[in-house]
Amino acid sequence: MKTIKTRLFIMLWGMLIPMLTANCSDKKTIEKTETAETTAETTAETENVIKVSAPSIKKFVVVTTEDEGLYKEANTDSPTLTRWIESDCESDFCENIYQWSDQPAKPGFELSTDIMPWEGRVFPVLGEEGDFYKVCTLNEWCTIESAYIPKACVGDIEPAPIKADMLEAEDNDFKCRVIKDGKYKDIVLMDEYDELDGETLQVGVLIDGFVVTPVVYYIDSYLDNEQKDIIIDETEGRFYCKYNKSLAMTADDNEHATQLDLKKLSAEQIAKIVDSVTKKKPEFVNCMVHFPAKGLEYFYYKVK
Repeated sequence: MKTIKTRLFIMLWGMLIPMLTANCSDKKTIEKTETAETTAETTAETENVIKVSAPSIKKFVVVTTEDEGLYKEANTDSPTLTRWIESDCESDFCENIYQWSDQPAKPGFELSTDIMPWEGRVFPVLGEEGDFYKVCTLNEWCTIESAYIPKACVGDIEPAPIKADMLEAEDNDFKCRVIKDGKYKDIVLMDEYDELDGETLQVGVLIDGFVVTPVVYYIDSYLDNEQKDIIIDETEGRFYCKYNKSLAMTADDNEHATQLDLKKLSAEQIAKIVDSVTKKKPEFVNCMVHFPAKGLEYFYYKVK
């Protein structure tokens, strides 16, 4: 009888073990899936606030010689990139045109003597062909995306990741605040004052060691004491920010001008700024890169 009971116990235990193991395994799988889904949701939420990705550029070069051109093809006999400036412009905001040297001049413009690939200029490398690098030439005024430069005229230069404390350093020529946590983690707010251009607030994101700022997220800012809170408006495709004295600070290098004090912004005010501009789809991006040998440099690229 004892033998029969023992056998029955062994049989029942043998049936229970797989069931218990399966339950534990299922529980772990569920917990792992829930954790993965939560992480994915958090990551997606952060990444989707500003819908841009880090640049895919893997190589940068710096110009080491003078009087060299940027060529339309990987050939020094091909047309070069030229810059033309509005002739009779009496303001500080003259129109610029970039075009190849074999194109006819536009009436009312004169050729600039400013050579684009000056010594010390950094270019992102898009590819290479023979003895030439294909480099990115986009900028605030130039819509031509690339040109070729002889490899003999450049040297390699290595970037290093940008850190939040580097951006928030007091000796920068811009004021900066990097959001450290929450929905807007890694969002970068930068405010810069210039006597000619006035004040500009920029909304970007710190991603993979770069600061990526959509060009449409540049906001013209100014003090307006009639406002009770910060106001973000859009007029003719451009954003404007109005803030009152409680959010103001004295501008760098001009004691008679003001800047927005980013440190005084509340979570709700930050959300208002970011949510206002991110409704607009980016097309071009200004990317900040740190080179230990040179400091901070910028280049543009097109959002895919």
